[in-house]
Amino acid sequence: MATISINTGGGSGFLYNNSSGTARLCVTAETGDFDNELLRSWQDEGFDILYVPYEGDDKEYTMRLRSVREGLGVGENYAVMAFGDAASFCLDYYLKPTNANRLCALIAYYPTNIPDTRSRFSPQVRMVVHLAGSTIDVTTVPTALGLQMKRRRQTRQLKPGIGIGERLYLGYPAYTYESVQPGFAEHDLDEYDRLAAELAWSRSLHVLRKAFNRDLDLEKKWEEHLEGKFFSSNISETMDPYTTHVTPTVTCTPTLSGGIGAQALRRFYEQHFLRRMPPSMRLRLISRTVGTDRVVDELYATFEHTHEIPWLLPGVAPTNRKVEIILVSIAAMKAGRLYSEHIYWDQASVLVQIGLLDPKLVPKSQSEGEREEDKVHDRLPVVGREAARRILHEDPEQGDEFHNRLIRRAVAKARGKGKFTSSASTAASVADDSAAEGKSEVDSVSSPVANGRFKGKKGKGKVVQKAKTEARPINVTREEEEEDDEGKEKDQNTDDEKYGISHHNGKAASIEDGGSADEGVTV
Repeated sequence: MATISINTGGGSGFLYNNSSGTARLCVTAETGDFDNELLRSWQDEGFDILYVPYEGDDKEYTMRLRSVREGLGVGENYAVMAFGDAASFCLDYYLKPTNANRLCALIAYYPTNIPDTRSRFSPQVRMVVHLAGSTIDVTTVPTALGLQMKRRRQTRQLKPGIGIGERLYLGYPAYTYESVQPGFAEHDLDEYDRLAAELAWSRSLHVLRKAFNRDLDLEKKWEEHLEGKFFSSNISETMDPYTTHVTPTVTCTPTLSGGIGAQALRRFYEQHFLRRMPPSMRLRLISRTVGTDRVVDELYATFEHTHEIPWLLPGVAPTNRKVEIILVSIAAMKAGRLYSEHIYWDQASVLVQIGLLDPKLVPKSQSEGEREEDKVHDRLPVVGREAARRILHEDPEQGDEFHNRLIRRAVAKARGKGKFTSSASTAASVADDSAAEGKSEVDSVSSPVANGRFKGKKGKGKVVQKAKTEARPINVTREEEEEDDEGKEKDQNTDDEKYGISHHNGKAASIEDGGSADEGVTV
């Protein structure tokens, strides 16, 4: 069981849990009290929390840091998470290997001073440094003729790291957070920034999990949630995996459907999600990425729009048209339980497929012009189900006809207006796409769907909800019923042989060439 303790001097003040597998995390900052919400969050992750304040007395503070490892059992280590001036002290203190005995991780939040960027910490210490603000002090130790000289402290501009993650390649892992100020990770400060705090949280949790060798099975709770949400339509199974110590959220981004809080989510699932999907809906997992505290799914979904689907197409009456889309779900976990989910899909593609959006219907203000070549736009840059099918049936051996169709068409149109130089428009056969007028790739002769490679239900995925059993005509005799069943069984066997379906325990397992059976199980 995780515990929290505060060491303020004048006695040990420690509450230890010396059971096997103890993960002791020392949190330290320059204030006598600290963000209780943050401490509780780390405790919920299974760490034994010890808070040590840094009150300016370096000698006293050093003694407290040394005492953190007291009471550890054989093979047990500890980690330190420091904030502000305490982070600066700890980075300098634990740079010496003799001070880092039994230290497995060091996490520093917005230190005011960092060691020389070329410094190397002990190999057993996993690290991450979160930097914020416009400047940072750097302590360097010049050397002359192999001798170390007096330490020098210089103030430098803190420039953003590379990429969108702002990674700095120092002698130790570090990240910048350009848009926030020091204090962004503490809930009780005005500088708190939720997005930066959660990003830093994930990076810190990754370091601690690796340091203590504590990997959680995030997929278990996630799969339990998916089973209740899509297949059994059970509200208890859907809600049970959610966290209870923080407020859970769900957002379907294209329609802004979902909810915040347990009650709102239960109402959303009961009224707008469960048992509100067409029986023809099938899901197939294309890829899954499991991180420290997130599960990201890429799903292929197909269905016939025979029912209103409030979360996907709110207020849209059934059109009986077939839809194929790619869903991306990003599920965040807290303490191994579901905390938030963001769901994305291409709503324009859905509207095209059900007939509510015509790519050729451009707003009048964007399509005016006496001559065809004077029109600003004559087609919206959207596609239909060919986008989902491209992802589902992606084949690296195929040519480029699947990609950049809209780009090549736009280039060809602009070339006709003389807006591009010859060097900018030398791509071969750009006029082919213009002549095709946005012809769907599923109608193309070269399409794998059109040439029969992917016809039928093979590889379409797992049925979301069972369709209701059709009632038999009341005037059918028993003999006619048996004959009808025999005929259906013969037809089914013929279709099964055609699509490579084998029967086992009453379930039809559809297996694509080179694929796995478990991704194509039809319930």
